[in-house]
Amino acid sequence: MTALQNLPQSWRRALFLLPVLVITLVLATGLYNGSIPKPPIPKVSFGDSDSTPFHQKCGDRPPTVDGLPDVIRALWAPLVVPITAPKFTTLDGVDKHLPPPEQLVHTAPLGKRVLIMDIDNRDFTENGTIFSEHLPTWDNLGSPAAGFLSHYLYAMIHGYSYKFIRAPKYADRAPHWSKVIFTKEMVKEYDIVVMLDYDAMFVTPQVPLEWLLNYWKIGPETLVAMAEDPSGDPNWDIRHKVNLNSGFIIAQAGEKTQRLFQDWAECPEEKRYPGCAEWKDRPFHEQSAFSSYVRYDFLDGFSIDTHPEYIRMLPCKEANGYPEVRDCGCWGQFVRHYWGHKTETNQEFNHHIMNAITPLLVQAAYRQPGHVEEFRSKVLHGSQILDKAP
Repeated sequence: MTALQNLPQSWRRALFLLPVLVITLVLATGLYNGSIPKPPIPKVSFGDSDSTPFHQKCGDRPPTVDGLPDVIRALWAPLVVPITAPKFTTLDGVDKHLPPPEQLVHTAPLGKRVLIMDIDNRDFTENGTIFSEHLPTWDNLGSPAAGFLSHYLYAMIHGYSYKFIRAPKYADRAPHWSKVIFTKEMVKEYDIVVMLDYDAMFVTPQVPLEWLLNYWKIGPETLVAMAEDPSGDPNWDIRHKVNLNSGFIIAQAGEKTQRLFQDWAECPEEKRYPGCAEWKDRPFHEQSAFSSYVRYDFLDGFSIDTHPEYIRMLPCKEANGYPEVRDCGCWGQFVRHYWGHKTETNQEFNHHIMNAITPLLVQAAYRQPGHVEEFRSKVLHGSQILDKAP
């Protein structure tokens, strides 16, 4: 007879139950404090075989989104306006007409020869920004990020190139001046460079740049195009003519363009323009310098008055402002510039996405067979669905 058999029955039961109790406590403690691995959270990927997670920290392998531009173009394809479409109706119901076919500048897509460019010298590393450690969500997306993303979206819809320039700061002038020199550099590599401030957005992204160039009659002779500012203080230049706004710039490649932008970038040094140094740090910086000096004397004696074809002034109502300030004559029928309500970029970006997706969802859900069951020819009686009486 063993020692275990000599113990009372109640003690023997306790000895058998003790290991079970210990294991149960260990398991419970482990599950509570996380020492025992839990089932992994499902990972989201864009078709990569190793299921790279979508939300990651900087330094980890980024998600595979190589096919995203194709998805974007496919989503917007039913909405994109043909380059030579004779008419387009703006969101405020105004019909805009192209010139006759024989006067059109572009009849084929420019594709990657167009660069849509953002430029900024801020870090944008806090939450909700484009270089944050964590990818932003729609709920915490900051206004600059919404504006930048709308520019990338526009480029992807139409197959243009896109760059974000993380610029250094000037030592002797306001950071706004960096857009001048980097536009000058990028137009060496592309036929057309479109530079936008983050609060300037294409309000109807289905309209390609080529259509706008046709509409605004921006031909190969045009070096640069910018929108007029609202007419009134403080937007006058030194000749009491309304300023051009540099928050939206269209620049076309060429030697003359290089010279124009060089004159502009050197304006505060007063080699050519006495008095321009005041715009190094004073608002409206490079914009006021161009408006008060450069446009009246460029390319060794050219002026916007003698050669208006070189510098195109775009109507304020079409390429500046936004609906809330339409009383000043600028409400952004094609390009909106939210200089007074910068947080509106989020709502505008939301419109861009939802205006494209909503009709596609309706078409897929309610215009295709398989989702809608038609019972309106029937009658309901108690618990039965019956045919209507003849």
